[in-house]
Amino acid sequence: MTHLLVDTSVLIKWFHSEGEGALDQARLLRSAHVNAKIDAHMIDLAVYEVGNVLSRSLRWSAADVADQLDDLHAIMGPTLTLSKSGRRRAAVLAETHALTYYDASWAAAAEELGVALVSAERQLLTAGLAESPISACNRLRLV
Repeated sequence: MTHLLVDTSVLIKWFHSEGEGALDQARLLRSAHVNAKIDAHMIDLAVYEVGNVLSRSLRWSAADVADQLDDLHAIMGPTLTLSKSGRRRAAVLAETHALTYYDASWAAAAEELGVALVSAERQLLTAGLAESPISACNRLRLV
């Protein structure tokens, strides 16, 4: 089975659609995961990033944010945590590619797990540290 790390820029598309690109492909990835065609993972940072987007950017109510995070955990299962070496690798990736430490953490986690990172973050895609939802769906023949 194919394992993927799916970052917040893709996870948010699972719950919010307005103004989102590659929405169909992001949701194909969710469906493939739910139907056990792929095994998607997230790091613990996702919970805080998704919660932040829903509450701050989208101005969802506290109850709706909490419910959505419960749904995210139900879909994805337990979160993964970066190891000490993963945190150090994230710092190097952040410095090397002028990334936020948050984005670099996703890339370091994918490296540590030996899986592809699926992201819509331009900086990660430009640095060659992630593949887009469209690319992942094409590679996995989900479209």
